Amino acid sequence: MSSDTESERSAYDQDYDNYDAYSEAEAGNGLIIEGPPTGLEKIFDYEPGGHHPVHLGDVLHRRYKVMHKLGSGGFANVWLCHDISPQASPSEKYVALKIIMAEGSTKECPELRVSELAELADRSAISTGLWCLPLDRFDIEGPNGKHFAFVYPVLGPRVSRLLSLVNNSSADPGDALRKICQQTTWAMALLHSIGICHGDFRPANILVRVSGLNDLSEEEVLSIIGQPQTTKVIKADDPESALSDQAPKYLVYPLDWDTILSSSPQGTALLDPGTAQACVIDFGESYPISKPTPDLGIPQVYCSPEYTLEGKVAIGSDIWALGCTLFEIRTGRKLFDIFDDDKDEYLAKMALILGRFPDRWWDDVWEARESYFKDVNADGKREGGGRVVDVQPQGDSDQRPEARSLEDTIREGLFYEHRGRPGGIERPISEKEAVVFADLLGKLLTYDHQERISPAEALGHKWFHVHFK
Repeated sequence: MSSDTESERSAYDQDYDNYDAYSEAEAGNGLIIEGPPTGLEKIFDYEPGGHHPVHLGDVLHRRYKVMHKLGSGGFANVWLCHDISPQASPSEKYVALKIIMAEGSTKECPELRVSELAELADRSAISTGLWCLPLDRFDIEGPNGKHFAFVYPVLGPRVSRLLSLVNNSSADPGDALRKICQQTTWAMALLHSIGICHGDFRPANILVRVSGLNDLSEEEVLSIIGQPQTTKVIKADDPESALSDQAPKYLVYPLDWDTILSSSPQGTALLDPGTAQACVIDFGESYPISKPTPDLGIPQVYCSPEYTLEGKVAIGSDIWALGCTLFEIRTGRKLFDIFDDDKDEYLAKMALILGRFPDRWWDDVWEARESYFKDVNADGKREGGGRVVDVQPQGDSDQRPEARSLEDTIREGLFYEHRGRPGGIERPISEKEAVVFADLLGKLLTYDHQERISPAEALGHKWFHVHFK
């Protein structure tokens, strides 16, 4: 498992110039760190109910030796460990150990849903490797309380970072991206087949597996990923005095996949876009298809229109998120990109691409609609992508967004950032592929959630099985 997810990184990527360690110390446990806080857990979370203190070289559960940190989050830290047990599987020599804060280690812990998922699924579904399921689970009794600990496979970056990190050739990555999309769709199909919706299905929760680590010694692994960097923990009012056992002597900065996978041949060898395998993580928002949750924790840009407008959650919510996710993986862009999760802006962009909403939503439910669109008569309708767009955006003509079909949006091509290419890399998507891909997305993103095709049906679509030139 990797921690390269929006939820585990963005909350702690702070502006060091604006960081006031002493204010944090006054508000928390009186501790500060000497270095910048970027990528680190909050130091004031080392108190009863908080994080378990861990040091490099610690051996947990008599088998997991801590080598590096994979990431930090709001309720857990994730460590790269070497399984030194004689019973360790050669294919799982290095693992990701996720330690939950004590206050979160209860029967309501979202991480427990992953274990429940493993019990529901049959061996054939698990063997695909498309879900990140725990290899082991145990409890840690520490100075800050009891902590749940989950052992996972080591995963690499999110799928949306794949090309940015390792694609240096002029070859068209379309086939590799369609393969990742196919695996992503298959992962959801398997999940739905056992009666579970993911609830937070998006590119940030789809990582790619790294290969080759388990063949290496600890020294060889660290030569590739880099030696851990640390920052000392001290008391704000008495830096020379000893710390209690509730806090570690230092915090460890998480490793950086961007640097690892793009800075050396050994690092690049860990991940090949042509053979990369997708793996879905974070089942904390999952729910039974038969008992939908009342609320979703997924960002607005992946929310279905029925949830956005009426708060309705069903299996169609997952399918809508799948459509948005496939577009993002293939093009490197969000389908409905908005600022600050603005619901009305999201609905407006949706209507511009997919067309007018059903009458009840358009005329009654979407209260802000007239701030964005005015209706036009039949002569003003525009055909596009197999859909009728009979809306005209309000505002000055030189500033308002242009109505586009799915095909138009796909034709803009693939874009991804790359360290070696300032300004990023753009690649075209062929006319033939744009038409076929738009057909698939149209079936996943229809406004009537009952008419959306299932992930299993989507797997039979032509887009997954044709090589486009």
